[in-house]
Amino acid sequence: MAVISGIGNVLLTILKWILKIVLGILRLVLEVAKIFLLLLNLVFRVFMAFVGAGTP
Repeated sequence: MAVISGIGNVLLTILKWILKIVLGILRLVLEVAKIFLLLLNLVFRVFMAFVGAGTP
């Protein structure tokens, strides 16, 4: 019975680490998307500044 309990604890620990890795990857993807959107916003603002300056 102790062997089955030990195997269960090992599997639970492995599952926890897999979930931590998946959540870390998801967080990394969201941070990269946030940076991309901030850069896109910056480019849009510069473009609109030039359009506003060129419009009489």
